[in-house]
Amino acid sequence: MRILEVSRLLRRNGLAVFTSRELSLLLPREDRRVSALQLHQWNRKGWVVRLRRGVYELAFPEPGIVPDLHLANRLYEPSYVSLETALSRYQIIPETAAQVTSVTPMPTRRFLTPRGLFTYMTIRPGAFAGYRLDTEQGVPVRIAEPEKAVVDRLYAGMRRGEPLRPLEDRWDRGKLRRLDRRKLAAYARLFGAGAPRLMGRLNALV
Repeated sequence: MRILEVSRLLRRNGLAVFTSRELSLLLPREDRRVSALQLHQWNRKGWVVRLRRGVYELAFPEPGIVPDLHLANRLYEPSYVSLETALSRYQIIPETAAQVTSVTPMPTRRFLTPRGLFTYMTIRPGAFAGYRLDTEQGVPVRIAEPEKAVVDRLYAGMRRGEPLRPLEDRWDRGKLRRLDRRKLAAYARLFGAGAPRLMGRLNALV
């Protein structure tokens, strides 16, 4: 494999972040062991960046061109950006850039990568909803709707046993009051047995 040819092939298929399996599907004639060795060598040269086992970011000919939110979607699937990252994006809480936060029906995970820290909170499969597909720098990004990001964050705090602290957490009460109350209630109900406590927190917050 030649890096220039592989780079063009990946970009044509919208795979600036790719898995070793996706590369094998694009190059079915290549021996997987040879491909793994080639990826290792390209990583050492800085042409690809190993984000975690089996997941890479293409860095040839330019490094770091993939938006963090798209990278978060691809790093651990299925997932969508939510919690503090989404709330900050909607200016419901002040800007925070320490990490990119997402939710997933998969086990909770935390990945420290060359691009920064990415964390994923587990939610029940039935609550894996309320996100939309946005575009950032020409690539798709799955991100929670504002109402779902609020509910996800309240659920996370409830699960960790944190008290509700609107002032300390600097929620923008004006923006919260402009959210769709029916959506907030509908998304809270997705959490099953936890829904009544979530609704209590929502009513206290909004």
